[in-house]
Amino acid sequence: MELLRALLGAAGSRLSSSRESASESLFGAARFLAQVLEPLPPGFPPGPCGDSGLELAADPLTFLERSQRQHGGMVGLRLAGARCVLVSDATVAAQVLVEDAASFTKKGTAFFPGSQLVGQGLLVSDGALWQRQRRLAAPAFRAAAVAAYATAMGTAAVSLTAPGGAWWSVESTAAHCRDVYPDFNDLTLQIVARALFGADVRGAAAREVNSAIAEAFGFFARRAAQPPLPEWLPTRDNVRFGAAVARLDAAVFGLIAQRRRAHASLPSAPEPNDLLDRLLLSVDDAGAGMSDTALRDELMTLLVAGQETSAILLTWCCAMLAQHPAVAARVAAEADEVLGPDRAPDASHFSKLHQATAVVLETMRLLPPAYLVGRCAARDLQLGGYSVPQGTTLLVSPYLLHRCTALWPDAASFTPQRWLDEAGEAHAVDAMKGMGVHGAYIPFGAGPRNCVGAGFAMMEAVLVLSALCRAVTLRVPTGEQPPQTAALITLRPQAARLQITPREAGGSEKAAQNASDAVSVAR
Repeated sequence: MELLRALLGAAGSRLSSSRESASESLFGAARFLAQVLEPLPPGFPPGPCGDSGLELAADPLTFLERSQRQHGGMVGLRLAGARCVLVSDATVAAQVLVEDAASFTKKGTAFFPGSQLVGQGLLVSDGALWQRQRRLAAPAFRAAAVAAYATAMGTAAVSLTAPGGAWWSVESTAAHCRDVYPDFNDLTLQIVARALFGADVRGAAAREVNSAIAEAFGFFARRAAQPPLPEWLPTRDNVRFGAAVARLDAAVFGLIAQRRRAHASLPSAPEPNDLLDRLLLSVDDAGAGMSDTALRDELMTLLVAGQETSAILLTWCCAMLAQHPAVAARVAAEADEVLGPDRAPDASHFSKLHQATAVVLETMRLLPPAYLVGRCAARDLQLGGYSVPQGTTLLVSPYLLHRCTALWPDAASFTPQRWLDEAGEAHAVDAMKGMGVHGAYIPFGAGPRNCVGAGFAMMEAVLVLSALCRAVTLRVPTGEQPPQTAALITLRPQAARLQITPREAGGSEKAAQNASDAVSVAR
């Protein structure tokens, strides 16, 4: 009954604002039509003639690379009617994300529309609301808090290769092939649920949530290639999307109701154990906490964004190691030494896993899950010597920045060693300060709106990768291609079939001697 009341309460809250949402949608549609009909303004950055929306949708990475090659670091575009600027110039990117961040908003950004999926969560909110929610959420992602979540990360990683796990082989030396991307979707959802929400979501429940997330992201990918329609219109796509959101709502409101009931049964405020506890107990300067709807929006943001991008990152890390055996052998040898044969990794190991950290940093350089970062100009601006009118969408591309040959030596090669100092140590925090290495490394964004969960994501990727490399050897199956990209809203793999072979602890040294390491990466 409590879950039902929570869902009905949220539905009522959203229904009460339907007129406002409809008005905003109509206003947005009018603004969109005005952009379509008016010519690009004088002084706008140069770019291809006509509308490039279909080209972008057909092959996003090829389109981005070609646009940069032909027109430079600022490219003026029409994308499905919207006026956009593609940014791959590091100086301009810094102005948009860091130096003049207050002149840009999330609201109004083409292809990154507001949605019932994340409501008014940190991912899409602006202004005073965003500032309040960010202040309330930030303590849950400080170093000490993230360290408390590490045990859940390590335990989940070990379970993948333990008896009964998805990567476990009955025969100790038997190799088997499987698509690892769905496995990482399940794994990262399990980690998010345990570490952030204190819940154990596996099996059928995990498949239900993951399928709803996939449906929602597919909806956004389809909408990016066509003029935007408000979500409240009863189209077939919108109805399917609404059903997916309802399934996610049921899971998230269920967690909130369960935790409020537990807190109410205690004689005093509990010690916070996870993010949900911290958000439930947090108050602003006026002593007010978050409503169920506000909590839902933040939890949904973390559940969707954190789970999906982390699964993509781990998949690409494993795909890179499968193609570079010598690098994989070094990660495995380090895991043997730091973790030992049986212990699940925890926060005490994180700072010692330099080889794995370097692999994660380099994978995010070549294949950043968030390969486009969107902002909307809140006023008329001058950027890079060009005029950018209010309402223009800026698409900053980490993918292009990270592959700039003028900034990155051997930019196309997978070279984790570039992240190691003379002592063989990787320093992830230093690598991502400000605009990062070379002023052009932003896998988690930059400036005041950088990803609040960056530290969580780094620790998760390093601990999981080390635990897996200690247990198995990864290869691309004989006669098959390495995993290929499928750029939608995020840079995910089309499929990620890898050969998984159990390894014995201590086997890294021999593997490193025999492995040959390719140097060029083809996307």
